[in-house]
Amino acid sequence: MKRLTAFAISCILVAAAAAGDGGPYELGYDNGSKALQLAWYTGAGFWVGNDFDISTLKTKHNVVREMKYFTSPHWPNSGYDGFRIALFGLAGGVPGAKLWPAGAEGRFVKPGGGEGFKTFWVNYYLETTRFVAAVEQFYDYPNCDPYFCDSNPTFLARSWQKEPEKRWVPLAGKNPYPYRNLMLRVIVRIGYAEFGVTPTSLGRVKALYY
Repeated sequence: MKRLTAFAISCILVAAAAAGDGGPYELGYDNGSKALQLAWYTGAGFWVGNDFDISTLKTKHNVVREMKYFTSPHWPNSGYDGFRIALFGLAGGVPGAKLWPAGAEGRFVKPGGGEGFKTFWVNYYLETTRFVAAVEQFYDYPNCDPYFCDSNPTFLARSWQKEPEKRWVPLAGKNPYPYRNLMLRVIVRIGYAEFGVTPTSLGRVKALYY
């Protein structure tokens, strides 16, 4: 596997809004401080992701509302090119079948602005409490957007990578650097119906849980 990397100089609850027991809750494992940015020479089919387990919240009707992903327009080129996002199941402790979006490999998104966490709307009703939020590089180097690992040298064993035609494996990072925790988060609502969901459709969602 061939990768490029540039060294940057510079399920944990990250934040919870004061909106009642339903959240929203921002979940992630990074410490908010970047240490390493990476990209593959070939983009299509190369995924990175974090797994999440929200079973400890002990609620039903959980919604992955948004995904937050730290990236930059400054390397390996001078602008954003876009990538695909998706949610996968977690079976036997390993990422498995795609959950969202239906009928597509992933949802293509293209951020704007400067470097930092970029937020993308998902609004997916979970049928499980364990899942993986993931990003596909999509474009080849150097016309691609990098992923970032935080400055914690201890691997938390929540970050994954997948190459085309291969299985998911723990995120490798880049030798000799120890950084392997992906800067990707999710925002969830628990026991909550998103705005715009009709009582009829909500009834269909409830049927998944009872």
